[in-house]
Amino acid sequence: MKIKLSKPADKFLKKLDGSGKKTVINKIGILKTCLESQKIYPPEELDIKKLKGELAGFSRIRVGKIRIIFQIRREIDEIFIYDINYRGNIYDR
Repeated sequence: MKIKLSKPADKFLKKLDGSGKKTVINKIGILKTCLESQKIYPPEELDIKKLKGELAGFSRIRVGKIRIIFQIRREIDEIFIYDINYRGNIYDR
């Protein structure tokens, strides 16, 4: 399973400090591993919620004050990371 980052997600990840970046990458890695091995994602372990409204079809992972908005595209075997940002900024788009 591939992981594809959008430009805003990639830009935010590059600006993060070392420990924050490591934590975000670790959470995405756990998601990828669970999807490959169990074919499902563990909402309890990663604090995943499905989003509503304009972002319906996407889910989010909470990493402290940071949110990772993603979509699982099973037909092309890909996890698309739509955006990564702080809680106060990510839902304002």
